[in-house]
This record gives sequence, structure tokens and C-alpha cells, in this order.
Amino acid sequence: MALFLLLVGQAYVTNDDGGSMLEVARSLVHEGSLDVPPHFGVLGDDGLYYSKYGLLLPLLSLIPVGLAQPLGLLTGHVRTLESGGAASLMPLVGGALAAALFVLGRRLGAPRAAAALVAAGTVLGTYLLPYGRDFFSEPLVALGVVVMVERVLAGRELQAGLALALAVLARPQSAAFVPLLALFVLARGGGLRGVLRTTAPLAIAAAITVAYNLLRFGDALEFGYRDPVDPGFTTPLWEGAAGLLASPEKSVLLFAPAIVLVPFAAVAAWRRDRATTAVVLGLFGVVFVLAATWHSWEGGWAWGPRLLIPGVAAVLVLLAPWIGDSMRRLRVAGALFAAGFVLSFAAVLAPLGTQLLGPQDALRKRARTDGPQIARQYAELPALARRTAAATGAPGIPADHNRRYVNLWQALVYLEFGRAGIVAAAAGTLALLIALLWSARNAVRCMRA
Repeated sequence: MALFLLLVGQAYVTNDDGGSMLEVARSLVHEGSLDVPPHFGVLGDDGLYYSKYGLLLPLLSLIPVGLAQPLGLLTGHVRTLESGGAASLMPLVGGALAAALFVLGRRLGAPRAAAALVAAGTVLGTYLLPYGRDFFSEPLVALGVVVMVERVLAGRELQAGLALALAVLARPQSAAFVPLLALFVLARGGGLRGVLRTTAPLAIAAAITVAYNLLRFGDALEFGYRDPVDPGFTTPLWEGAAGLLASPEKSVLLFAPAIVLVPFAAVAAWRRDRATTAVVLGLFGVVFVLAATWHSWEGGWAWGPRLLIPGVAAVLVLLAPWIGDSMRRLRVAGALFAAGFVLSFAAVLAPLGTQLLGPQDALRKRARTDGPQIARQYAELPALARRTAAATGAPGIPADHNRRYVNLWQALVYLEFGRAGIVAAAAGTLALLIALLWSARNAVRCMRA
């Protein structure tokens, strides 16, 4: 999974949220500080600007940003290599999420084939697909939540607490899942001791978050979400819920078609294991309510209902044991995941910003929509391909590359290094293809064993 996402990955962080978190890593590596350029931050109490997003993704990015320094000095492309290295983290997170979903599916009693289909389908066959390569923190939260559920089922409460603690560091809003974790441990017979075992990593995550807030804003409970830009949870629940269910640009039913099977799978799962089913549904419910009531329930100009990603990843795992009981159900689920892949693959090839190009009248009209549109995303592909092929000028990524050119790392290497980059892109693509085919062959052998 990680190899496939790397193959179709992007070599640049192209969104403002990700850019803000990347600037934190850059600041730590280059200056040993946490402040970021004003465009990427919120004014702190010391007059400097700070990112308002979680700390985990910037900390993980320290590795690729640090490794980029010597090669960047040799090539003169430090910032490009830093951005590309950070972007390459997301395919690894996507691969880890698929692995965690497979393990959880097996833990729920699903056969290997069914668990593998749901694991692969959740990452590739829903709108999570472009987020397996874009620099957002939601996939990292989804990974933490899925591992948390699986570790409780395995009787490893400390590890479950650690998984949720990492999700909290990625997005502090994940602290809303703490009561569900405690109830789940109690329902699984872990008792008060089991609950206490989850608290140590959660307490450390809370302490780090508080310290981060104090360093940035001088207030333990200040996260940087302020009026008028971020007024908080101001959307009426019915309004946000209607958008997340029925908007043609944000409907979870459209961007994750397999989710229509969840009610049927949940009924069967309830008969098998009420506690686990209740917790998984509860996770989705909490994520849904938080997203629906957030002032920007759309999640910004992003593909599908971005804020629902952790809940969608968790609830789809209920399909694994249900489709494992029936070949017909397995085929239906496979078809729905395939449809989800087709619907979202255009968001892999074409940058979302391409829909914001055009005359001002068109821009104002699109600004009234809830986000990028699926049909228009596919319609933009021919023009993007022509512009990318015609970009034969001096090497260097144009400032508007995240709107005008194909959003694959191979294309961006070509834009950055000119025709000399074609050789490097071809070699990297061939190496990834060979590794992918080898890995896929061994995976099929494991499924058949």
C-alpha cells in the first residue's frame, strides 16, 4: 500500500495546513525554534507567529527535513527536498493505516481475504485515497484510533492509550475519544486497572499539548483557533449533517460508497460483540458531530468530507467480518470500493486548486460550493497534461504549480530540474514498480497460505 501511494505520490506540500506544519519542522531544524512565517501562523503572545495545528506531524517531519539538508546543499534545492521528504511521510501513514485495518479486521474474526479487501478498500477505495499522499493530519488520527481499538481487543491497554495519545498529539480534538476508550476497556473486562494503564501516555500527551500552548500563546487552553477566522463550533448540527450527507461536493455517501453497507454490517456485528460495535459506532458519531458543528464543516477547499476521515476509517472495518460470511457481499463491497477508487483517482492526478483557476466570475461561483467537484476534477485532466508536457522552460517549480500541473512527483521533478529530471523520475518510478510488484506477489501468496 505504501509503495503504491509513493508511486502516485506528490513531491511537494501543496496545502496551507500542511505548509504550516512543515514550517514548524523547518524552523526547528534551521533555527531551533517553533515560530513560522506570518502567512502560516497565528500571532503568539511574544509577537511571533505559530502554527495552530498539532505537533506530531511536524515532529515526524524532522526526519526527512533533516535528511534533506546535505543533499539539498549539494543540489541547491533545499526547500524542494524538504517539502518532498515531508510529503513522502503520508504514503507511509497510509500503508500503516491499511496494515492496522487488516489486523483489526482479523481481530474481529474476518477471513484474510475480507480483511485485506476492507483494509485496501478503505485507503484506496474511498476519498482517503488522495489523503494518503497529501500533508494533512487526519490519516494520522485515523491510524491512532484504529490501533487503539485493536489494542484494547488484544488486552494491551497501555498500548491502546499510547495510540490514542499519538492521535491527540496529531490533533488535540482527539481528546474527545478518551471517554470512549475508558468505557471500552471497562466493557472488555479490563477493570479500573486497565483504564489506569491507558492514562500514562494520555497524561504525557496532555502535558506536551499544554506546554506547546504555553510556549506559543501563553495560555494552556489556547490552541490558536480565534475569531473571526476560526470562531469554533458555530454551525447548527442539522446544517452540517445535511452537508456531510447530501452535499454533492462533501457527501460521505458519495465519496465513500462502501459506507452504505455499514448499517447492515453493524447489525451483524452487534450480535457478535456489542461492546466493540458500540465503540466503533461511537467513534464515528463523535467525529461526525464535531465535524458537522465546526464552523467550517466542509474542511476547507479539500477533497470530500476531510474532517470525517478518522470516523470513516474506523467504521468501515465492521464490513470485514460481515462480507467474510458471504461471497456475494464480498463482491458487492469490492464493487463499491472500486467505484470509490474511480471517483477519487482524479484528485490524485489533478491538484484541487485547478478548480479555482479561471475568470473572477467563475471563481466567485465556485466559492459558493462546498468544495471541489468530482466531474470537474476529471474534466481538468487534459488541460493539466498539456500544460505539464509543454513546461519546457528553465528548471524551477512555478509558484502556481499546485494549480496548473499534474500533481505527481514525477511531473514536479521534471518541473523542478528540467529535462535532466526525467532520468531521475524514470529510475525512481521503475524502482517503485519493481518493489510494488514483488510486494504484491508476496501479499497474494500470504492470502492464499
